[in-house]
Amino acid sequence: MNLFMTLFSIVTPCYNAEKYIIETAMSVLNQSAVLNGRCELEYIICDGASTDATLTLIDEIKRNTKKHNISIKIYSNHDTGMYDALSKGLHSVNGNICAYINAGDYYSQYAFDVLLDIKENYDWKWITGLSIQYNCNSQICSVLLPYIYRSRLIQRGLYGKVLPFIQQESTFWDAELNNYIDYNSLSSFQLAGDYYLWYTFSCYAELMIVESYLGGFKKIKGQLSENMCSYFEELDKIAISPNFIDYIIAICDKFCWKLPNGIKRRLNVHSLFHYNHNIERWEL
Repeated sequence: MNLFMTLFSIVTPCYNAEKYIIETAMSVLNQSAVLNGRCELEYIICDGASTDATLTLIDEIKRNTKKHNISIKIYSNHDTGMYDALSKGLHSVNGNICAYINAGDYYSQYAFDVLLDIKENYDWKWITGLSIQYNCNSQICSVLLPYIYRSRLIQRGLYGKVLPFIQQESTFWDAELNNYIDYNSLSSFQLAGDYYLWYTFSCYAELMIVESYLGGFKKIKGQLSENMCSYFEELDKIAISPNFIDYIIAICDKFCWKLPNGIKRRLNVHSLFHYNHNIERWEL
């Protein structure tokens, strides 16, 4: 690996994902920035000892990947759940920019390019893009520009309850933030491990937004994210109890989330990147 080139470390935790793993993996491996040699990629797949063809498919993908700037690592062991697998994967990353994406979800081909372009002018630590949802046929069926993510409200668990969730599939962070993760705590979660990460990161960095398609979440029947009651039970164990002021802020923000994109840009000049066509670059 080149010490002077940005290394993306992407983790995919999976189990019996033969229907979805190829689409997800190829969206990582076929990033334009990787194929053009603009960055390097460390792709870590943490499989929970699948009993279907998942491992066979992953091994085939690895054999057919010949580019020198791509490293694929495959771990297959019994685990206690998705976040146990993710914890093991994140604990072993070597990259400058990190993220994870589950089997079934996938990235935009130009996601890494957008992040690198912004990084040239702004030293972001934590960033997310448009909130995108796919249907079961991998077609985009919902697009939302986030308004703002306030650290105070993240720590009080109000995204997902009062305000829209932080979309994990579109979220990336500087590897520096991994220093604050308690990997044993992360591995103990069954459903709300993403919230544990966001809570932790929000104590040290502001979540920036870019008005661009980075990745998306695929809605599939029977997935873990359907169990919202249990999810919020786990979330509430670590979230700070919100007070009256927190709810007032959240309700005001909820109104702003529904405003046209142009107004959102004018209201959020501190953490929302948009593309300026006149100067041909991303700016706040």
